[in-house]
Amino acid sequence: MYGWRAKIGHVAPSRGDTLVYEFYRMLPEGFMLLNSTGTIRQLVDADFERQLQRIEEAAADLVDNKCDAIIVGGSPLFTKLGYGSDVDMGKKLTAKYGVPISPGITGEIEALKSLNLKKLVVATPHEESLNQRMKAFLEASGFQVLKIEGYGVRKNADLTDMDIHAAYKIAKRLYEQAPEADGIFIPCPRWPTITDVDLLEREIGKPVVTSCQSYIWHGLRMAKVKEKVSGFGRLMASLAN
Repeated sequence: MYGWRAKIGHVAPSRGDTLVYEFYRMLPEGFMLLNSTGTIRQLVDADFERQLQRIEEAAADLVDNKCDAIIVGGSPLFTKLGYGSDVDMGKKLTAKYGVPISPGITGEIEALKSLNLKKLVVATPHEESLNQRMKAFLEASGFQVLKIEGYGVRKNADLTDMDIHAAYKIAKRLYEQAPEADGIFIPCPRWPTITDVDLLEREIGKPVVTSCQSYIWHGLRMAKVKEKVSGFGRLMASLAN
């Protein structure tokens, strides 16, 4: 059976395509990602509202497909709802279905804390309005955001087509403006991010955390899996512990 070690469900806000690709790049055989395609086409509130209405149905389907843990993707959904909304939803769905279910943003926060990051540089593909919501959410979670900036992408499908080094370029530039940061956070699992994480960590000497890493790291921890993953940064390496 494929996914014999763990089947991780993902309630994707849109396609979830990049996350799927990066999941299989980082992990060996024995792991499977089950994706539930979402409804967000534009990164705007009207699309966020539609997706919020279908989360429980999508989660129930992934439970029915025997996932060991489920991640609810789409950090902008929860930065819109506000601090604490993610934890509340995770508790509610976990209690209802008896399977560990958690929004991806919960995993992002836990991943940052696991590496003792407090002062952050945040590099995103998003518009400024979404960046400011993310900043407020991070600050409510106990972090200090020294810099946050994005590429201004609104159409969701455009994220997948971004240059594979785009995240590296903006993250490194922002870090150079605030080298006192404890590390870098790169939100959004639909633009390419993992290719340069190890390189960027070696260059700045500090941790780099991406949404893609955080989702996978959090999902596997909920499924109680330990796995040695090398070449993709400190967070993924910590799965072996």
